[in-house]
Order: sequence, then C-alpha cells, then structure tokens
Amino acid sequence: MAFSFTTADIETIRQTLQAELRDDGSSWQFRVGTQLSGAPLVLNVHNNVALDDQTTGSLVTAQTQHGYFELHDCSGFVSIEPDEIIFVGGSGEFLSSLVIGSQRTCSLFANIRRSIINADFAKLDATMLMAAMQLSLAEQIMAS
Repeated sequence: MAFSFTTADIETIRQTLQAELRDDGSSWQFRVGTQLSGAPLVLNVHNNVALDDQTTGSLVTAQTQHGYFELHDCSGFVSIEPDEIIFVGGSGEFLSSLVIGSQRTCSLFANIRRSIINADFAKLDATMLMAAMQLSLAEQIMAS
C-alpha cells in the first residue's frame, strides 16, 4: 500500500515550516519564508502520482534558490522540532530523504544504506555522519 499524506499530515507540515499553504485536494504547495527574507522555498507534496505503469505513490518536490529537488515514492515523514520536516523514501537496502527547514533550508540524502541508521556513529566514516544522524531521526517511520 502506497503512502498518502492526510489532512493532519499537511497541517503538521504547514505548522512546522510556518508556511503559507495552497491546497489542491491531492496536491499541496507550501511557500516557506517571506518576501522580506528573500525568495521563498516552494515545497510541493503530491498524492497518487503515477510513478510507472503499475505504481502510484507520493512525490515531494522542493524548489530553492539553489536548485530543484525531488523525492519519488515518499514512504513517510517526521516533524523534527522546532522547525524541520524529514521526508523519507526508498526500499530494500537503500533510503533517500529530503530535509526541509522553516529557514528555507533544503538537504537531500540519496541512496543511503539502511544499515548506517543503527551503526555506531563513532565507527562510521566522518563523511557519512550527517546522513546517518538525519536518517536516524526518521527511523521510526522506516519499514523494512
């Protein structure tokens, strides 16, 4: 069963990111940041997107002043207090995540091995610590 965002999920995202919301039914657009703070980050969340001929799922996109990012087949999200949302997707051995902050921050972690989430951080290569720490925050929503 594919993950779908609920009305309560959308409100959690809006409140956490302190964003303006445009609701199109199965698609939502969040404008994060104000005109006074520069160009806003535009976050789009879509349910029931045809991912291929046989599969539908959720899609999350973020457009920032630095680029455009997509997370296909989103399997869930978690709100990290006080001001971040971590969207997670992936299957099998690999995960990806898109981290959006209320201060217009956007980080993408792609093809991360699931095994690093529970690894001893002291034994991980230092270059992998950020991904391991971010994804460990969302561990509760990751089904095997």
